[in-house]
Amino acid sequence: MGFKDIFKKGFLTSYANTEITFRYAVLAMLICLAISLVICAVYYFKSRKYFFSKEFAVSLVALSVITVSVILTIQASVVVSLGMVGALSIVRFRTAIKNPLDLVFLFWSIATGIICGAGLYFIALPLTLILGIAILLSDEVPGVSRNRILVLDGSYPYDEGQAMGIVRKYAKWYNVRTESVHNDAVNLIIEVRKVKDSQALIRELRQTGVFHDVSLLVQEGTID
Repeated sequence: MGFKDIFKKGFLTSYANTEITFRYAVLAMLICLAISLVICAVYYFKSRKYFFSKEFAVSLVALSVITVSVILTIQASVVVSLGMVGALSIVRFRTAIKNPLDLVFLFWSIATGIICGAGLYFIALPLTLILGIAILLSDEVPGVSRNRILVLDGSYPYDEGQAMGIVRKYAKWYNVRTESVHNDAVNLIIEVRKVKDSQALIRELRQTGVFHDVSLLVQEGTID
């Protein structure tokens, strides 16, 4: 028997197949499913005011369950695990992720599947609790909440006190970024934060009869 055969036999003996029972696999998948539903709920409450994707939320749940299945399979057989690594290496993801927070949810979902597949539930549960609370409370931290951009197009001159009074009524904080006047038309770009009722804000600004075009956009990055 050569060195190659001894090494191969020792390797396979050291990483002998781990017996994964049906009950253990189902329990791991159910716990992972419950935690992934919490992740989905956190994503819903975080993104419902801006852009909530039902497909992305379903993907978070499915990704966790698929990952825990892969980890259980790897534990069951080292030979299958090596083949699975080769099979997964040919997968290419070409979908662009524009929001960095979506990457956090994706990695959170994958990590949950890995942790549950390893049976370390005492890590997955506090991770979900701590990270979920941190993400939900991030909007309450000064300077962290996502700002929005209010764009007003109307006729000039206009009652500035009336317009700013309406903005102040619905936004906790605002700042006029630009005010441009051309002939009898005015364009205002206002940065607002924590708008409590965006539809009422737009409706009341249009009811003044001055602004014929009112847009409320989500700000990505900073404005200089």
